[in-house]
Amino acid sequence: MNTYMNGSANGSNVVNQEYEWELQEAAHYSQSQMEGEWESQNEYFLSNILPSIQRVARASVPIAKQLAPIAAKTLIGKIPNSAISNLLNSLLQQGESSAVAMEAQFFGTNAAEAEVSNGEVSYEAALAEVLAAEASHSKSISEAGAFLGAAVPSIVDSMGGSRVLRPIMPTLVQANAPLVHLLHQKGPVGRRLLRLAPNILRRTIASLQSAHQTGHPINSSLALRLMAEQASRVLGNSQTVTNGIIRNAVIQKRTTR
Repeated sequence: MNTYMNGSANGSNVVNQEYEWELQEAAHYSQSQMEGEWESQNEYFLSNILPSIQRVARASVPIAKQLAPIAAKTLIGKIPNSAISNLLNSLLQQGESSAVAMEAQFFGTNAAEAEVSNGEVSYEAALAEVLAAEASHSKSISEAGAFLGAAVPSIVDSMGGSRVLRPIMPTLVQANAPLVHLLHQKGPVGRRLLRLAPNILRRTIASLQSAHQTGHPINSSLALRLMAEQASRVLGNSQTVTNGIIRNAVIQKRTTR
């Protein structure tokens, strides 16, 4: 019971911080539209709201860790056998390393100072971040799913995986649905975690590319297993959750009017 009560209290704190953040966003958009000075206003607003973003990101970690194993089971339904687990572990590590390097190339290494690098692939990566941010604001599960489904091609393109992964792109899009449903139904805190979808997908795609490079067949079954494991790893990692939410929010503020 104490655990439950503590969890409820933490959830209330996150909701309160979330409400503060949303109020500031709403006020900003109204002011920007009236004054017509978006760039300077947006940077000023971002510097003011960054502490709230950081607090919300850190406060989201406990619920993310609670949902990590549930997310994996939601996507795959069961734990693979040990032989497959050994293969997956190698692919997961390679995928994570590659994705982190690509994210640094796209946005830099400091989440709070994220900037979109010049270049088409970086713009595609940024588009996926904005779509994930929009999904986190959506009050409808179907609308959130549509935003994240639309993000998949941008993520695949930015990772250079269009040719290899084209046959299983429908699987990646469809796999978003149960993940979106799981997170969205948790209310504001869960919806905030939808901002991490690009992290999960980039790691999944990089893992699939590693599998292809080592001669393993790319199919829907492997894609689902990798996505399930990457979802668990992303949601279960405090630093990844915190930095991912902060970076997503900063990119959203700097790339949307």
